[in-house]
Amino acid sequence: MKKQLFLALLLMCNAITAFAQAEDVTIKGRIEGIKKGCLYLLSHSSEEKTDTIGFCEFKKGKFILKAILEEPKVTQLVVGGFSGGFTLLAEPGATYDACLSNDDNYYIKGGNLNDSYTAHMRASDSLRTTISGLQERYDLLRTGRKFRSASLVNDTLRSEQEKLAGLTRNFLGSNDNLISAYTIYSNIVMRDAGLQETRNMYSSLGKGAKATQYGRMIKERIDRMAKTAGGAKAPDFTLPDVNGNQVTMSSLKGKIKIIDFWASWCGPCRLNNPALKKLYEEFHEKGLEIIGISLDTDKAAWKKAIEKDGLTWTNVSSLKGWECEIVRLYNVSGVPALFVLDENNNIMQTGLRGEKLRIFLQENLE
Repeated sequence: MKKQLFLALLLMCNAITAFAQAEDVTIKGRIEGIKKGCLYLLSHSSEEKTDTIGFCEFKKGKFILKAILEEPKVTQLVVGGFSGGFTLLAEPGATYDACLSNDDNYYIKGGNLNDSYTAHMRASDSLRTTISGLQERYDLLRTGRKFRSASLVNDTLRSEQEKLAGLTRNFLGSNDNLISAYTIYSNIVMRDAGLQETRNMYSSLGKGAKATQYGRMIKERIDRMAKTAGGAKAPDFTLPDVNGNQVTMSSLKGKIKIIDFWASWCGPCRLNNPALKKLYEEFHEKGLEIIGISLDTDKAAWKKAIEKDGLTWTNVSSLKGWECEIVRLYNVSGVPALFVLDENNNIMQTGLRGEKLRIFLQENLE
């Protein structure tokens, strides 16, 4: 009985501690050009999920929005009915003053992380503007064959580029927190970094940054990408074919299986189809199977493309375009995208096309 009472008290204390760690964040300000509406505070809880963590109605362009946070988060202030938003690094217990507008006069002030990040971005943007001007000047001088002057401008350009790199390196090095995790994640997405590069960039983060919202999202991205790396077991899936019949990838038998992500609207995909069709005709009887996953949203356009290109293999689609769960499952960021599997559905190669794919099939099926 005493043991049960102790456990109950321990759980109650943990709950009280967790609740105590969650604090209000308050954002006060005005919205220029819009008299009334709703303002939302959004934040990613994972790569795939965005949560609404606060909202308020505003009148005469003025608002006070409150939310509860348990940890610092990168958030977006979004006006209902309008696209885009305003980035805010929000911290529990902090108060912010904001002016939201469509021009460069907008601002969100307050909080140590937010003010530090804003100041850094302002300094970085100033240097980038200088670098852009120098690059343009250098290109003009080179075009005009004024090589001596171009060389002098290039020296200054390199100096400013090194200054920017140093500024960024020092800033991230002094912020083992949400700032560095968010910056690295943004860079990974912008570069569409591969698995190894993403792992290297994640390894550069400190323990504090890895424990944050975006540190966890980078780790989630690595885990997702590792599922479709060479040697990994291909994630299984079930999608409807053109007749509405459910097809499970693992149920298709073949010594070599190709998963081809494509779409009727994708020019490179359509150009690749004749070559893929030729390979299918050459190697199908030797054990090649293909399953095409279309990123179409228009069923008629999808079916017409299949018929016109003569794609006689299995074709499936959720007709959700880029919102298809299998696109995310296979970490597809562009089409065409090809995955080559063995008879046990292990991923052997990715991205093979043309002659390289033909040679691979020849080596493995003959």
